[in-house]
Amino acid sequence: MKVTYECLTCLVRQSTEAARMVTEDIELQQKIIKHTLQEVGKLDFSETAPYLGSIIHKYIKEISNNPDPYKELKAKYNDVAFQICEDLKLSELVKSSDFPLDTACRLAMAGNIIDFSVSILVEEEQVRETIEKCFKANIHGSTADELLDAANKANKILYLADNSGEIVFDKFLINELPKEKITYVVKGEPVVNDATMDDAVSVGMIDLVRVIDNGSDAQGTIFDLCSDEFKNEFEEADLIISKGQANYETLSDVQNKEMFFLLKAKCKSVANNIECIQGDLVMKRVHVK
Repeated sequence: MKVTYECLTCLVRQSTEAARMVTEDIELQQKIIKHTLQEVGKLDFSETAPYLGSIIHKYIKEISNNPDPYKELKAKYNDVAFQICEDLKLSELVKSSDFPLDTACRLAMAGNIIDFSVSILVEEEQVRETIEKCFKANIHGSTADELLDAANKANKILYLADNSGEIVFDKFLINELPKEKITYVVKGEPVVNDATMDDAVSVGMIDLVRVIDNGSDAQGTIFDLCSDEFKNEFEEADLIISKGQANYETLSDVQNKEMFFLLKAKCKSVANNIECIQGDLVMKRVHVK
């Protein structure tokens, strides 16, 4: 999915929010925002929004001398996710469901609301509300039955993680799939609130399935920025489960893999591309061509 005009205003907003978060120095904030505007001015419209975002966020980390500006927020939302799971008794709810896999899919998609690229102002109550409403929400696209059928037929499944906090809800889905086939993929280095190996360790994902990183510090999956190890894993996988908008933006044009994109369509550009309604829970299947 190529960058849209709406993506440009979103990237400038991200930059402004991040600048205010990493420093109170007005001059430094302005340098960050000016750099973003310069990069937007040089934009090649054949690129994806996450590619431009990777340039912007790399600069923010360098100029602020902070390799992980969102570290505290990521830890907070891992804790928030666990608290919601406990308060709403989600483990018991999945187990007692008439269709546990469908319930687990809904939780994994709803967890995608925890996305500081869309807004750094995601409130705990908004996350809780989204989780509570997901059980009755319509799902755009495929079904849990189709996902299970593809997973059972696959020999090797690559599950591409998205955000911290969100990965807590991924565990419900992974528990309903053939775990022995799954390799879970996090980012190689911090970028916004994307999940890294530290998050995988802290939420116990490494105790559930094999976990690797993709060698990249960019949102989504940009192959040119990923490690050879990850690219080999991607090539060998029979099925890709891809979480979140950035992974959709960077992988939606891939045509040689069986893929399921699981996300909440939080922005107009992604919703238009998927041909769904903004706010929908999405399970979009892409068949091998």
